[in-house]
Amino acid sequence: MRRAGVSTQRMKVLQEGSTGRSAILTCDAERTMRTYMDPRVTTSAEDLTEDDFTGCSWVFLSSYSLYSEGLLQRAVELAKQAGAKVVLDLASYEVVRSYHKQLQEVLEGGGIHFCICNEDEAQMLVRCSEAAAAAAAALAVGTSDSGSAAEDPTAAAGYPPESTLPAAVLGLLLRHCQGAVVTRGVLGCVAASRDVEGLVAVPAVPGVAVVDTTGAGDHFTAGFMYGLISGLPLERCCEMACLAGASAVRVVGAELSQNEWQWFHTRLHGDLAGDVVQDSSAAEVAQELLGCYALITRLGRGAVYFGSARLAQSSPYWQRAIRLAERVALLLGSPVWTGGGPGMMRAASEGGLRAGVPVGGIRISREAGTNVLTMEDYLSAGAAFTCKYLPARKVALTDAGARQRPDQRTAYLFLPGGLGTMDELFSILTLLQLGKLGTALPVPLLIVNWDGFYDGLLQLLREFDQTGALKAAEVRQVMVARTNDEVLEYLASFYDLPAPEPESDEWLEEVLGDEPRTEDSASAGPGEPNGPPPELSELEERLEKLAGEEIAAAAASAADGRLDHKGPVAAVVAAAASNSGASSRHRSRRTSGLGTPVVSAHAVSAEDVLHGLGPGSLIGGGVAGRK
Repeated sequence: MRRAGVSTQRMKVLQEGSTGRSAILTCDAERTMRTYMDPRVTTSAEDLTEDDFTGCSWVFLSSYSLYSEGLLQRAVELAKQAGAKVVLDLASYEVVRSYHKQLQEVLEGGGIHFCICNEDEAQMLVRCSEAAAAAAAALAVGTSDSGSAAEDPTAAAGYPPESTLPAAVLGLLLRHCQGAVVTRGVLGCVAASRDVEGLVAVPAVPGVAVVDTTGAGDHFTAGFMYGLISGLPLERCCEMACLAGASAVRVVGAELSQNEWQWFHTRLHGDLAGDVVQDSSAAEVAQELLGCYALITRLGRGAVYFGSARLAQSSPYWQRAIRLAERVALLLGSPVWTGGGPGMMRAASEGGLRAGVPVGGIRISREAGTNVLTMEDYLSAGAAFTCKYLPARKVALTDAGARQRPDQRTAYLFLPGGLGTMDELFSILTLLQLGKLGTALPVPLLIVNWDGFYDGLLQLLREFDQTGALKAAEVRQVMVARTNDEVLEYLASFYDLPAPEPESDEWLEEVLGDEPRTEDSASAGPGEPNGPPPELSELEERLEKLAGEEIAAAAASAADGRLDHKGPVAAVVAAAASNSGASSRHRSRRTSGLGTPVVSAHAVSAEDVLHGLGPGSLIGGGVAGRK
């Protein structure tokens, strides 16, 4: 059921008793069924809660529920409270005959939007209604053999006596429901709605050899409800229902083979669609997406991490990634999602596991730079899904961060990565640009620019902006953070949460070794144990001396509409970059995302970075002050 996209979160399992069993007998393509439901595991009215119906637009109910006292009535009541529309299947003529009084009360209660029945059920409903109408008329006049109402019970039941069976039952049902449909086997179906004048008659699909009618009614109902949910006209709903029912009678049993699905899609969408469904990747991609969505539904949406599979334990980013995912999980209380592979994906997953939140992985068969699957050793069974096709994985990871409710706290976080990470980033950026992320609720997107890893990307986006291929405003909601603290600070502000404490000096010393903390370790002098090397100190002195002149020049350049000013600071930075005597790792941590000294501890919008307005941002050699 999960593979089919059905949520089983509310499935209740009892240790005692057995599930229902049904004996199905077929003869000349017709079938009859006898079912036993163990009373120990039969759903009761007390099992239903209002939460079971919250968020539902449509609810399908079967009159078989009448076998459990009060169950159908309770379900209709809760669905009505939740604002959901109810489709009721009359299920069986035996049910209609045995529970006509209760069924009539449910219909008269006004909670049924659409009613579905076959001709046997329709005939029994009419017969019971005639008897009820005759009895009511006889009681009214004090005799059972006099009075116009008793002589014309069909009129009292609400339809003219000369009506055919489908017209009669539809007239009866429309007194209480918005619409109704009567299935007629090889004759198709007849439907009516208060919104449509007259009856809608749709013939059965021609040229279908009936092998077994088992499941035909359920397939018909599924096709009809698909049309209702899609907002299609009544006639089109009937056509889809007849086609779905016809696909079921072509096979023994109720499950369609791949050939039957091709037959169905060909007639529903045309020959091209049928060919695509058969023997191609389309069906496999569809199945993979269903599997991914089932996993996301079970674990919940949360913070999605993207990053390189190749940057493993030896990478300077490994411990920072673990710590970031752990702190974000503790802050948001949301699941952690990754591509389920090695490298940065595993690091983020381990951070989520340390925080004790659900951790899920949407993996691909083989990551770049690896030869074997490497996920099973750190994610538990049932916490991952493997995709053969990359598009299915991309869609699923994007969906894992798309907020569907205001109370969900999700985010997209891009750790250092390569082509695959860039593929995901530009895919999500394009969805944001086009307003097609799949949610109306905003989702934080952060580029984690440790040690200036993404400086080149930001420069590329700036070139896009300057040439007109991109408007900087289109990446306004993309935030660039240089430290874990900046990521946490921004997410806390976004979701209106208490600001977390900055990372401890002890942890930084453990991760960075003898290198000082970037933002607040400038007090150590050149040559001191935790101080910068002499070359870096000399660089900072020259930068400080030239900063005033350079900022003024950059501001004048921006006032003239240019953002390509190159001055002394750029020259000093370029010279320092080629100085092999300075520690590149230390230098990168002493500078901002694009090369200048750190003067702020806040994430900045990518739009500001492209315009050179972010605190301490250096764009193509030009320096700009605070916004």
